[in-house]
Amino acid sequence: MDYDLARVIYSAVQFSEFHIRSFVYQILCGVHFAHSANIVHRDLKPGNILVNSQGVLKIGDFGLARSLVSSPAAVHSPITNYVATRWYRAPELILQQSTYGKPVDLWAVGCILAELYGRRPLMPGKSSLQQLHEIVKYLGSPPRSLTRSSWDLPVCNLSPIAWVSVYPFASEEALDLLGQLLVWEPSRRLSASQALRHDYLVSVSSQKEVSASAPYKAGPEEQEKDIESLSELLQQEVALFQKERATGQAY
Repeated sequence: MDYDLARVIYSAVQFSEFHIRSFVYQILCGVHFAHSANIVHRDLKPGNILVNSQGVLKIGDFGLARSLVSSPAAVHSPITNYVATRWYRAPELILQQSTYGKPVDLWAVGCILAELYGRRPLMPGKSSLQQLHEIVKYLGSPPRSLTRSSWDLPVCNLSPIAWVSVYPFASEEALDLLGQLLVWEPSRRLSASQALRHDYLVSVSSQKEVSASAPYKAGPEEQEKDIESLSELLQQEVALFQKERATGQAY
C-alpha cells in the first residue's frame, strides 16, 4: 500500500463525496469482517488505514486488537480502557465503563467519517477530560446510564449540535450515518453490518455479499482462567519440548 489515510486527508488531493463513500464502505467492510470473528480492533484511526493509488483501503495495525472470546477470565473481567488514540476513543472508554466491545470501533469510524469531510480531526482533545468536553460539545450531556455515581458531574442538560451546522456541504445521508455512529450509548450505535446497509453507501456497495470470517477459536493458552494456570501450561510445554529434544523427536 502506498499511503495511510491520514496522509491522504491532509494532502492537497481533492476528493469527492463519492470517494468518501467508497473509503467509508471499505473501512466498514474490514470492520465487519473482524467483528464477525469477534475481534475488536480498538485503535481505528486514519493513520492505521492503508490506501493505494487506486483508492483501495486496508485496515492495518492490529497491535491493540483483542478477541471477545478469549479466556473465561478475560470475558468476565473489565477490559483496559486505555486503548484507542484519544481523538477516536469512544465515550464508554473515557467514562471508564467496566466492559466494552465492538461499538468502540464504530465510534472510531464515525470520527473518521467526520474527518474525511472536515479534513481535520473532529474532536482533538489534549487530555481525557478535554476529550470528554469535546464529545459533550457535539453530543450534548451524557446519559446517566454512562456515568458512575462516583463521578461528581455537574447537573446540566446540554443539547446535541445539529451535524448540518458542522458539515453543511455533506449530504443528508452522510449526516444521518454520522449521527447514528456518534452516539453516547454503545447499544444505540449502528453495528458494522447495519452501517453497510445505510442509504449513504448504496451507490458504492458491492452486489455480492460482504465477506465475513469464521468465528475465532481461542487457543489452549487463552482458555486458562488466571496467570498461574497460564504459567503452569507454559511449564508443561517447556517440559514436553525438552523431553522430545532428548529423544530426538523435536523439530
